[in-house]
Amino acid sequence: MPPDPTAPGERILEQVRRDRAQRLTPETESVHLQYLTVRLRDEWYALRVDYLVELLPAPRITRVPSVPEHILGVMNFRGEVLSVIDLKRFFALPQSEPSPDLIVVVVEHGEVRTGLLVDGVGDLVPLSPGDLTEEPLVAGRAQRASFEGVVRFKGGLISLINLEGLLQSEDIYATAR
Repeated sequence: MPPDPTAPGERILEQVRRDRAQRLTPETESVHLQYLTVRLRDEWYALRVDYLVELLPAPRITRVPSVPEHILGVMNFRGEVLSVIDLKRFFALPQSEPSPDLIVVVVEHGEVRTGLLVDGVGDLVPLSPGDLTEEPLVAGRAQRASFEGVVRFKGGLISLINLEGLLQSEDIYATAR
């Protein structure tokens, strides 16, 4: 029997809940922030878990006409309609073959929830501001606002996605010209 596809998401969400509860106690002062690693093709990126709501196997997504190509459409999330953004398309990364392993990372910024389609999720990684090693090399203004920087991790590099910059970017809902 194959493993339950929600099991990794539940494990990560439970760890995030425990970490949030520990941060609320006065005796724990940590300069580390928790990031969830996500995979886009063969590269790793990370999102701050402060915005994380849920991790879901990719649900049925309903296409919406006249939206930018990186907005796949909308999905039903517990009775709420959420936009789903394909991060590979937004960052102009090559597309990969469709896979049953796709994950929608539901995030919340302000009062708005959004789904972010990724190829997979990894683990939670504690990072401090001092771990940031260099500014990411991206050309467009929207992409530059979408990244906090890059960190070295386990012999590789992880680009840190600035969710606020991504979701507040003028280009996120703008139609390509």
